[in-house]
Amino acid sequence: MTDTPSRQHPEQPRTLAAAGRQQNPSRKDALKFLTALAFGLTLWLASWLVLIAGQLGKAHPDNVWVEEAYALKLTAAERLRGREKVLLVGGSATMFGVDSAQLAEHLGKPVVNLGINAGLGTYAVPELVDHVLEHGDLVVMPLEYRLLLWDGVPSYVTLSWGLAHPETLLHWSPKTLLWGLWSLPLERVLQGYKSFDRAAVKRGPYGVHNLNPWGDQTNTASTLRTDAQRQALINQPPERYDALYGESTLGLDVWQQWWKRWQARGVCLVVVPPPFLYVADYASPSFTAFFDGVPDRVMARGVPYLGHPSDGFFSVEAMFDTNYHLTAESRAAFTDRLATSLRSGDLNCLAQYSRQDTH
Repeated sequence: MTDTPSRQHPEQPRTLAAAGRQQNPSRKDALKFLTALAFGLTLWLASWLVLIAGQLGKAHPDNVWVEEAYALKLTAAERLRGREKVLLVGGSATMFGVDSAQLAEHLGKPVVNLGINAGLGTYAVPELVDHVLEHGDLVVMPLEYRLLLWDGVPSYVTLSWGLAHPETLLHWSPKTLLWGLWSLPLERVLQGYKSFDRAAVKRGPYGVHNLNPWGDQTNTASTLRTDAQRQALINQPPERYDALYGESTLGLDVWQQWWKRWQARGVCLVVVPPPFLYVADYASPSFTAFFDGVPDRVMARGVPYLGHPSDGFFSVEAMFDTNYHLTAESRAAFTDRLATSLRSGDLNCLAQYSRQDTH
């Protein structure tokens, strides 16, 4: 009985020492794990960057119709070099929304529609048209709200265009680049390594085959709209622009840089409301505050904004296949509204246009 404590007591230091020896390997194991994790992540990122870099500048079927459409539109603008003209800049809301011949008749100046796809992003759209803007031109911009007030998060369309046209990436903010690296689909990167026959690319509703010589979208009569397209418009949920772009500044920062450049060149600039599908939610306080704030946000950057965003609101029956695309009949109404706004606008640089005869 008296020997028991003496036998157990010496074991206690050994037990503590053993526990200490067990903790050291645990810390070493954790350090090894973190080191291996950091190495793995670095290797993954390096591999991902190399994979992306290997196909930069390669053509992709996504962009064929856009490239061909820009070729047609920019060529039309180049033919008017040296002449005062009206250039419409924006996305597909502009392409579908304005009748160039009708607007030219109102303003007494030739008009070219340079709008194509807002999805290309705020970095690409102004850069693509920059070289055709000249002193004395009037540039009218019915910019989609995402294109105007972008928060820097790229869509798939933005990413796909950037991969094929890497010169655009040089202007991207760190935020946009990081979002792009994170969200870029592996499938799109791998497709960049594949060759394809441009002539064999399937022709959809958008492209040069549906553009007139001035760059307007054609074949958009309401009778050509399918029941499925109409139902999709009826089911269209509200765009959450109030939450996404109510406080964003990146898009306006980018536009302001281009606007200053163009104004220094002697170009007359004006932003106008884009045609846009109205849904009941847009009467809510948050949306009302968003839309009410758009004109002041633009004018604070040194460019006039004519009217109010609600001037571009249209019902379902006015739209063709998306919430920014008007039917041909509604395009005529929007163009008349736009011409009246331009002619009556109290803008010094528009004086030469507002004096033109309406007939």
